[in-house]
Amino acid sequence: MKWKIIFQRHLHGLLFSYSQIFFARSLWFGALLLITSMLHPVIGVSGLLAVIITNAVAESFTMNPLSIREGLYGFCSALVGMGMGAFYHMSWIFLLVLFLISILCLLVTIVFQGFLAKYQLPFMGFPFLVSFWVLLLSAKYFANLSLITAESYPFLQEFLNFRDGFNDLNLPEFLLSFCRSLGAVFFQSNVLVGMCIAIGLFLYSRISFSLAVLGFSSAFLFYKIAGIDTRDLVQYFVGANYIFIAIAIGGFFVVANTWSYTTVIFLVPIVALIHYGSTEVLSVFHLPAFTLSLAITTLFYLYLLKWRTDGNYIHAVQLQYSSPEKNLYHYLVTKDNYRFAKYFPISLPFWGEWLVSQAHNGKITHLGEWSKAFDFVLTDDEMKTFYPPGDRVENYYCYNKPVLSPGEGTVEIVVDNIEDNVIFEVNTKENWGNSMVINHGNAIYSQLSHLKSGDFKYKTGDFVKRGEIVGLCGNSGRSPEPHIHFQVQNTAKVGSKTMDYPIASYILRKGSFFDLKIFEKPNEGDLIRNPEINPLLKNAFNFVPGKSMRWSWKGRFEDWTIYTDEWNRINIWCAATKSIARLENDGVICRFNFFEGDRNSILYHFYLSCYKVFLGFYSELIVRENYPVLFKTNILVQWLEDITAPFFHAVKSEFAIEYFFADDLQYTTRMELRSVSASKLAGIKLNKLNYVIHISTRGFEEIEILEGEKKTVAVCVSQ
Repeated sequence: MKWKIIFQRHLHGLLFSYSQIFFARSLWFGALLLITSMLHPVIGVSGLLAVIITNAVAESFTMNPLSIREGLYGFCSALVGMGMGAFYHMSWIFLLVLFLISILCLLVTIVFQGFLAKYQLPFMGFPFLVSFWVLLLSAKYFANLSLITAESYPFLQEFLNFRDGFNDLNLPEFLLSFCRSLGAVFFQSNVLVGMCIAIGLFLYSRISFSLAVLGFSSAFLFYKIAGIDTRDLVQYFVGANYIFIAIAIGGFFVVANTWSYTTVIFLVPIVALIHYGSTEVLSVFHLPAFTLSLAITTLFYLYLLKWRTDGNYIHAVQLQYSSPEKNLYHYLVTKDNYRFAKYFPISLPFWGEWLVSQAHNGKITHLGEWSKAFDFVLTDDEMKTFYPPGDRVENYYCYNKPVLSPGEGTVEIVVDNIEDNVIFEVNTKENWGNSMVINHGNAIYSQLSHLKSGDFKYKTGDFVKRGEIVGLCGNSGRSPEPHIHFQVQNTAKVGSKTMDYPIASYILRKGSFFDLKIFEKPNEGDLIRNPEINPLLKNAFNFVPGKSMRWSWKGRFEDWTIYTDEWNRINIWCAATKSIARLENDGVICRFNFFEGDRNSILYHFYLSCYKVFLGFYSELIVRENYPVLFKTNILVQWLEDITAPFFHAVKSEFAIEYFFADDLQYTTRMELRSVSASKLAGIKLNKLNYVIHISTRGFEEIEILEGEKKTVAVCVSQ
């Protein structure tokens, strides 16, 4: 078993080493690139041997198995090996030097990886550059290591002549240069080699391919404008520098969007300046610049991004999927979460449904530095705040009602010595009345004011949890009638300047309809309440680590395992279909943010049907969300979306879930949710799936899947 694991690791490491050259992580793409490198068999075999040697030595020194498997140690060695096969004639001394230089490349890789990791920067192609420069400088002392010539491999000449015949194709200068530049990455400035790489790159990533074309086009145009000979582009790595910088900065290290594409256009001339400047310096030592300009520009740019104060336009990739598409789609799924992550979750400070009598920028007292506050009152069906005669505080519905802590924290200040006002009289001397200020950490404080004296439940220094009763609604301070004044501020002083801060989640009622609001700010006149979580839904969507589920569908079973990964993310894994779905649950919303695997699995349909679920039940409530990726559509449409996604969504994919039925709102034992997933292109429906989700006290019962006239049922056997 141990040798099987090692073999699989090295097979993956070999293929990933080739795909890593193009910032990719793909076995089939790596295999295609390996085969393509064999269009010059000596160059291909040299690169293959270099990777095998590097990974074997890394294994013998017990280096990081994951780095071996991911090809991080091998991709620079592949370039070194192919370069050596292109420069020198294969012989026994050649094989000895190849062995030594492969080990050196591993050592240099580890040094650069360790040093640049401190700054969270990639080591790029520096190990290749250093190792190959050492080889070129030292090779002149090896009398038995001869340079390659046209007569070196007579038995290959006929095949190589056939391969090189593609260079004479009647193609536009730009296309010939682009393909030959790609081929030059494998030290084969050949159209056929470049075409194979270009096809593989397009099949792996449409964004990478479009960026490669953009980067090379920008360089081609700049060369024409600057008067640089465009024939330089087909030399070793010259044109490839512009292709690689485009992929790296346009979609690999940075989320692909209009700004990243624009950045590529402006960075290309800088890469050219660095390339020709470094070429002049290195010519003193008779060394080619290779990928030096790419490595320097990429590191400088990524380091610059770390010093920004505003990341609204250029978004650095936080979790690397080694695919511009996956990086982009993951960002689109989670961008709201990233946006909300900066907020401490603040809840409404009351039970039941209250009216916002004054919101932000109110016309009465919420003005100037104190404009970002809320006033809340209770009303009856006629929207009155009191019952007759209304001349005493006790006549007001909100008076004496519990006031809740809007979030966990430490009580910073309690003011509790001010009498309630007579109705329509105000105490301007003690403006805020009885108040409590709670410190939520990170300079976030909440203030509750106009409370009733003598009924505070906590004192200064006490710790309170969200939703705990801290006092009662009163009419103290500048308060003509009972209400709760609520504001968020960044200092502990009562009456501090207010902050423009949203409510984490609340239910807005309009007539008989309900709407769920997430990190928004209510308006004056809104009837709002804290979301009430339904125990049945809470239990069903409680995916705790170690939990397992078994589903039956179309005569087969799927077994799921729930676990949390090293980033503490909740994952559902299906070994049978090799599929994974990732979700997050904040106690109010359960939302999927990633799926990879078999699109004919139950897990995929579960992902689609329960993409975003509010864990409370309100009759006829509909929760909507947009999918950032397509589902169950043809590959051409998927490719179209990949190409346009950095700029706009040609395909609109939408999700909606309706809270259709519950047998009892208080003691629910059965519930039915209905969801729909639909995608459209220019208003034309591409696909639509309807789901009916049945939930009981034991959890999920079954999911009905309706695709057109076809209906299938997935049954949850155990959970």
